[in-house]
Amino acid sequence: MLTPSEYSALYALLDTYLASEACKSAFAKSDGSGIDYSLITLCVDEAICEGFDYSNPNKIKDKVNALNGKNDFNKALVALKNKSNAIVHSIKYFDLPK
Repeated sequence: MLTPSEYSALYALLDTYLASEACKSAFAKSDGSGIDYSLITLCVDEAICEGFDYSNPNKIKDKVNALNGKNDFNKALVALKNKSNAIVHSIKYFDLPK
């Protein structure tokens, strides 16, 4: 389980990615007018699901997923997948500022 400050850092990293050029190109609308949020599947590691409360203003579909093995010390906390179920971006525990 993450601390409140770690959750805040996680949400900030997620917001930063969603506003990035990388996200805009990975999930572009067919007419090039922005991000097609319906193409994004948000996967959240089971270990943090209970406290995960991202406001989700763009109505991204939340999918709970066991992202990690039991002894994975560089855990992915959140992953964004495309329609092909490939991970396009992930935020790992070690990405959180200390």
